[in-house]
Amino acid sequence: HDLATMPRCLGTVWMAVLVLAAASHFLAFVQLVSASVRIGEVMGQPLATPSRPRVARVARADGPVGLRSAEHSGELTQRKQRPVIAVLVAMMLSFSLAAAALAPPDPTVEAAWGFVRRNYYDQTFNKQDWNALHERFLRRVDQGERAESVVREMVQSLGDRYSRVIDAATFEQLMAFDPMGVGLVLARNDQKEVIISSPPFAGSSAAKAGLRQGQRVEKVDDMSFKELSLLAVADRVSTRDPPSVTLTLREGEGETREVVLERLRQAKPQNQVESGIVTNALGHKVGFLRLRTVGARSALEMQEALGRLRAEGAQEWVIDLRGNGGGSFPAALEAAELFLPKGATAAQVKLPSVDKEKPILVGEEGERQERVGSATEPVAVLVDAGSASASEVLAVALRGNCRAPLIGSRTYGKAAVQGVFGLPNKEAVALTVARYSGPHGERIEGGLEPDLSSGLSLGGLSPQGLMSALGAPLQGGGDYGLDVEGASKLALAACAESAR
Repeated sequence: HDLATMPRCLGTVWMAVLVLAAASHFLAFVQLVSASVRIGEVMGQPLATPSRPRVARVARADGPVGLRSAEHSGELTQRKQRPVIAVLVAMMLSFSLAAAALAPPDPTVEAAWGFVRRNYYDQTFNKQDWNALHERFLRRVDQGERAESVVREMVQSLGDRYSRVIDAATFEQLMAFDPMGVGLVLARNDQKEVIISSPPFAGSSAAKAGLRQGQRVEKVDDMSFKELSLLAVADRVSTRDPPSVTLTLREGEGETREVVLERLRQAKPQNQVESGIVTNALGHKVGFLRLRTVGARSALEMQEALGRLRAEGAQEWVIDLRGNGGGSFPAALEAAELFLPKGATAAQVKLPSVDKEKPILVGEEGERQERVGSATEPVAVLVDAGSASASEVLAVALRGNCRAPLIGSRTYGKAAVQGVFGLPNKEAVALTVARYSGPHGERIEGGLEPDLSSGLSLGGLSPQGLMSALGAPLQGGGDYGLDVEGASKLALAACAESAR
């Protein structure tokens, strides 16, 4: 029940398994020996041979010297040897079976199989018997196949284009963007506890401190995971950028231990939001927020930019998601909360543990209350074929709540949420853990059609705004010269009508 006693419990269980297996195989060995003796007796019968027997002279005590075939004496020797050989074969077979039965399962294959079983959104596993495949995968490793190859085939068998294996080098590069900066990947287990989900990276402060995969983490500094989400904690560590963090580990029932880890990556992460103000043809000041990606700092940087640009006179907003390939699903919902009222449905999500889609409501997590609905001015969202995944979640959350029109061209259409799970061999598996849709179940697969595109009369958009909104440039003052208020009224009138 706790990590402190787990090694002793596992040792006791393992010894019991060894004793039972040894007893079982000893009985099998006795049966094999008995059978081999009988086989040897049969094998000891004289064998016909076409060759001419060798003749030897032998002396008899009760008569003269006579002739006797050497073949007869050889048969006696063979009769004695064959049962012994059969016994040796039986011993080798018995001990090889025992060794195979007692060998522990390959940890990488075992971990990958477990991650799929617990987290993959399609619990039919592409209509496969996942338990039967478990034994087959382990048997192949026992027969000499590399665990890495078996895990890749395991993930490919799911038939999901988004689920894949991430090699160790790429996984470590991904970890370079970890705002914790200590070489750890944290995740929640089946009991909703926060654990170290993969081995710490070599050379990191977590590895030097001897932290292990599977250990439970209760707090980071003064932030408890009972009160805050993983994303919120990572956000605050990144914002504070301290030289070190203190992890509180749960060692047993009522027992905790604190570990101080130096943050080796002190450089500030690259800004995820570019912002500024332009004046459109109507003389309105438009504040623009261009998101390169959707990450842990996106909502925080957007909130800071909104405050700064509002102080500079911004009256309307343009969120530019063109070319944004996505990122963190929770981070997209955090960004949407800036523009939505508390209690609004931001999205629907399908998880492996539930049969129906689950609504995600704005303001569910208390630590973000100061962000919810902080931007009430008119807003429009620019999208194109490069807008995918988490950026589509942000776009459909605003459009689905009749908060912002989408302007540009159809989006990419990726509705899958990926989770990344570290493996003991330093690689990782990226698995589709959920599929999401808009606030009212709007499909994202196939892409989101814009409300205003080059084929429509854009009414309130200025000519300059129309050209820049649909043109190639991604930066520059003319890109965001939109009549956002006019475009919003035109597009969102239809949205409100359909909602009724």
